[in-house]
Amino acid sequence: MFRRGFFSPHGWITIGFGFFLLCACQSPSLEIRVENQSSLPICEIYFSPHQQTDFGENQLPEGEWIAGGSSQTFTLEAGVYDLLIRSCSEETLYSAAQISQNRSIIIGSQGNALFRVTNQTTQEICYLYISSNEEWGDDRLGKVESILPGSKRVFFLPPDIYHARALDCGENVLAEIGEVNLSDSFEWVISP
Repeated sequence: MFRRGFFSPHGWITIGFGFFLLCACQSPSLEIRVENQSSLPICEIYFSPHQQTDFGENQLPEGEWIAGGSSQTFTLEAGVYDLLIRSCSEETLYSAAQISQNRSIIIGSQGNALFRVTNQTTQEICYLYISSNEEWGDDRLGKVESILPGSKRVFFLPPDIYHARALDCGENVLAEIGEVNLSDSFEWVISP
């Protein structure tokens, strides 16, 4: 037999309130899966609350990395984050701004070629455009990152013929290159 109090209005209110408290204590989370399909091992992954001025601590413990063919999932508190991923050689491989939903990120999709930009100037590169057509398209640094003097940035692009343009933070052209036949890998060294 059933207990009478369980089916009374008072019993339902008690159960409903308990369920509400259980749900209120669980905060939603955000999952970011990073899959490395490149030959470059990933040693640095940074998440920062959106519009924070620095990226904080590396989310990969010292001595750990994500090798090619491997992946790792990161669980964060719900919120809005900026993301930066770097190789073990401290080359930036990926960045994104305003991540607020679960996301799967693939670094170096199969069939893509490596386009490396090396900044040997004394100027910070704040805008970088790489395009395979007549239009420049969007800034590849996405207002999340820049390429500091002495730093490198890697892009994984489908094989094609590209042209590229690098600008400083005042939007002055630092360098431009055209007719890059990208089939395997290419390094664009920007020097004074």
